[in-house]
Amino acid sequence: MPVIIPRNQPLRIIPASGINGKQLPENVMMQKIMEKLKEADRDKDGCFNKNELKHALKDLGAFFPGWRADRAFGKVDINNDGQISGEEIDSLLEYLRSCGFGK
Repeated sequence: MPVIIPRNQPLRIIPASGINGKQLPENVMMQKIMEKLKEADRDKDGCFNKNELKHALKDLGAFFPGWRADRAFGKVDINNDGQISGEEIDSLLEYLRSCGFGK
C-alpha cells in the first residue's frame, strides 16, 4: 500500500547537515525513502522482508545495512510475522526518516 503525502499541508523543514548547509523539506526526504523501498520490493507485493529492507538501506547509504534492517524490524514489525506491511510501513518510513535517511 503506497503512502501518500498530501501536497496541501505546509512543509516541515528538517536540517540536513552535510549537504552544503541546505535544508530539505520532509516530504522530499520521505519521497526518496519511498522510492528506494519501492525499488527494493523484489516481488512487488507491497511488503518488505529483511532482505528487501537490507537492499533499500544499502541504496540509501546505510552503514551495516543488515544490522540496520534487524533494528528496523525490531522497532516496526509489531506482529512479528517477518514482513513489514500495512500500517507498519508508515512506522518504517518515520523510523528511517528519524535515523537520517533520505537526505
